[in-house]
Formats: sequence, C-alpha cells, structure tokens
Amino acid sequence: MMLSTSAAFDRLDMQSDRDRSEFIAITKEYFEWMNGEFVRVCQFSIPDLVGMTIDEYVGYTTDIAAEIGPEDGGIHVRRSPFGEIMAMGGLRRLPDGAAEIVRIFTRPDFRGEGLGFQTVNHLVGEAGRLGYGVLRLDTGIFMKSAQKIYQAAGFSPCEPYAGAEPPPRLLPFWLFMERGV
Repeated sequence: MMLSTSAAFDRLDMQSDRDRSEFIAITKEYFEWMNGEFVRVCQFSIPDLVGMTIDEYVGYTTDIAAEIGPEDGGIHVRRSPFGEIMAMGGLRRLPDGAAEIVRIFTRPDFRGEGLGFQTVNHLVGEAGRLGYGVLRLDTGIFMKSAQKIYQAAGFSPCEPYAGAEPPPRLLPFWLFMERGV
C-alpha cells in the first residue's frame, strides 16, 4: 500500500539534540549502504575516498548540514505514524545560487512505498518556495532506482557543477542532473 502523498515532511532542527541524533543515525545508515555499493562497483571504500572513517565522515557531514539555514533549505524527513524517520533528503544552496538536492535516502523497511519520489517532489516544491530557479543533484551510476525517480521528477543529465561533493576519483562512477524549478 502506498503512503499518502499529502503527508507532511518536517525540517530537522540540527540544533536540537534529538533531531541531530536522529540525523546522525540515518546518515550513518546511508553511508554504510553507500560504502557497500562503492566497494562493489568502484573497488574502493568511502574511507579510502575521504580519508576518514564512516563515523568521522558522518560527523563531518552533520556539521555541514547544521549550517544550512531555513532560507537555504535544510534536512527534511518523513516520519512514520510512530515518529520514526522513514526517509530523508536535503536541500542546500550552491555557490552559483542554484539549489542542490542531497542525501535522498529511504530506510530499507519503508522502501517500495513511494517515499523516494515523495521526498524529491517535496524538495522540488521547497526549492520553488525558497525562490530557487535551478535545482541540481548528483548520484552514483549504481543508483538505478534513484535515477528513475529523478528522471520522473523532471531532472536530466548535466555537466559536473561547482559545489558538488564527489571527489575526482569518484567522477567516472557519477552522474549529474538538473532541472528548472
């Protein structure tokens, strides 16, 4: 059964101990999944790529997420009726003033319910509400389900852009996409 597309998303308050702790937990799940895919497809790990452990990298990215103000986007989550985060995604401002969608992730127990698509659509709407004109994202070549969601949401391939996170070693395994808001 698909979840209602009208359910609200919450913007995490990264200054709140609870929200920050929840963000750290789901981000660790995300990076552990990503690390497995990197090893499988790219033959190197996230620690190889970034020069720190997964836990250190989660801390590093948590600090970055905490700096995104409400006027630029932030981390948005969809919760179950019991308050558990089912899916997350982030929105941030790029150096050229465009917006970027980051960290789209649905926890495994909630996959197949349309949450990835709902998260992307929510962030597209949020980008419009915040006045962005262009929305970009990057994704791994192995993220086939995510690519289908992004294409269905109107994204098309583009060249790498300033402010994207993938280091040069990852570029052969990476795609960049954009759309108007």
